[in-house]
Amino acid sequence: MSNKIRLFLQSMVVLLLTILASFQLSAQNITSAIELKQLMTSDGDRIFSVNLTGESEEGAVPVSDAKIEFFSLADGKSSLLGSILTNKDGKASFTPKNAKYLKNKEDLSEVKATFTGKGKLASSEASVKFKELNLLITLSEKDSLNTIQLHATSVGPNGEAIPLKETNFNLYIQGLFSKLKIGECFVDAGEGTFEFPKNIPGDENGHLKIFVRLEENEVYGDIEKTANAKWGNHRSGFTEPVRSLWTSGAPIWMITTLIILLAGVWSHYLYAVIQLIKIRKEGSKLE
Repeated sequence: MSNKIRLFLQSMVVLLLTILASFQLSAQNITSAIELKQLMTSDGDRIFSVNLTGESEEGAVPVSDAKIEFFSLADGKSSLLGSILTNKDGKASFTPKNAKYLKNKEDLSEVKATFTGKGKLASSEASVKFKELNLLITLSEKDSLNTIQLHATSVGPNGEAIPLKETNFNLYIQGLFSKLKIGECFVDAGEGTFEFPKNIPGDENGHLKIFVRLEENEVYGDIEKTANAKWGNHRSGFTEPVRSLWTSGAPIWMITTLIILLAGVWSHYLYAVIQLIKIRKEGSKLE
């Protein structure tokens, strides 16, 4: 067998193996991943947020219009809570109404989010565990001192209240675009006190919306409670500036700057026209 024929056969074998490998890869399912978070709100509802992504050559990409089912699990038992479809960003939020979560012997509840697959996209699942926590916020005003008192208890196996031990809560106020953190409150033996700052701006009446959050706790998950208080620096007697960046009348310095810039531009135009007229007159004289 000549060398040319041998090289030709070797190249054909390599090409065939490459085609078979690519076909095998294309036949495999694409992996998917679910990110699951939960938050208990002031009204006692739990919000389960999911983010579904699939792997591609560019990395993780969102999976839209995918059905996500939620189950409550405990001690081998399972109960369907409901389902929802992801949006164009692969995200969805599900809030079961009047849901009864199954609990295991340790009084823990588990919720699992499952994706059964879509086309070549493989199935995936994720779960979160949490324990019930009762959080009460009390606002008090005494001797020009504003304080927030937290009362936190968990529920025991027989329904008894167990005071929460050595846990930090984060405190926020509602800002213009997002929540602004103002401090932390340490709770032990079910009680915690936070002295509210006096230099926090409020609305025109001094009202503030306060958020107390337990975040990424391994036992209780994420919990948020809200309260309204008139503890902000109010703006009574404050006169809105007539000329500012956010009013219909522009500031004087801005108007002056604009006039100078426009005058400079138009003066150059006028100078150019005058020069053209002079050039035309000089041309006429030369003729």
